[in-house]
Amino acid sequence: MCIDPGHAIQRLGREHPEWLPVLEAAIAVAASVEPNGGEFAGAWVVDELGRRGSPRWIPNLRILVSYGLLEKSGPSTRGGRRAYYRMPDREGVEKALEAWRATREAEPRRTLRFIGAGASTEPPADTARRAGELDYEPRSWR
Repeated sequence: MCIDPGHAIQRLGREHPEWLPVLEAAIAVAASVEPNGGEFAGAWVVDELGRRGSPRWIPNLRILVSYGLLEKSGPSTRGGRRAYYRMPDREGVEKALEAWRATREAEPRRTLRFIGAGASTEPPADTARRAGELDYEPRSWR
């Protein structure tokens, strides 16, 4: 399946922005193993995340595979505990990530705005205001 890296990164950044550092680490690992065939273990990406100061454990890279940024190369090894991946278009992914970051920096930051509608301060819809007055007694666990 051939997916445009720019579109995939836009979707990833919108739906799972916490995975962008993982993608950056995967790009670095893919660049380092490119002369040796381009296959790398998911655990190597976790190690690269640690070197970058992100002590984050991720179980696998399936999210990046589902967006078409990586592809799994062959079956898992070590009893299903190690999967190998490759990045078919590393240069395209790297350029698309840089372009996405540039457009994100140019956009003004949005602030949150809260809009209240209706008469939420009048009974019976004033539950938040009366929260301290509500009686609650949990059922017995016996």
